[in-house]
Amino acid sequence: MVNKETGQEYHTGGVFLDVIPYERLVFTWGYPDAPIEDSPVVTLTLTAQGDCTEMIFHLRGFARHPGDQYVYDGWSGTLDNLSTHLRDQK
Repeated sequence: MVNKETGQEYHTGGVFLDVIPYERLVFTWGYPDAPIEDSPVVTLTLTAQGDCTEMIFHLRGFARHPGDQYVYDGWSGTLDNLSTHLRDQK
């Protein structure tokens, strides 16, 4: 991940914990090579909604808040970029 304002890079890594195609993706997220038991866990749940798909994002194990210019803002920006990309694909 890269902070657009400062150009600072944040390297991340993780391990997939659960994969159910088209329904659920669970993975650790954090510093590369961090011990699994110490890593935050991201869960993405996908649900068909007619011609669209609802995605629920859940991050467990890491404090975050709007304006932190780190975790919350990073994921928020990433999800906004994904939304824009998917909207442009229609």
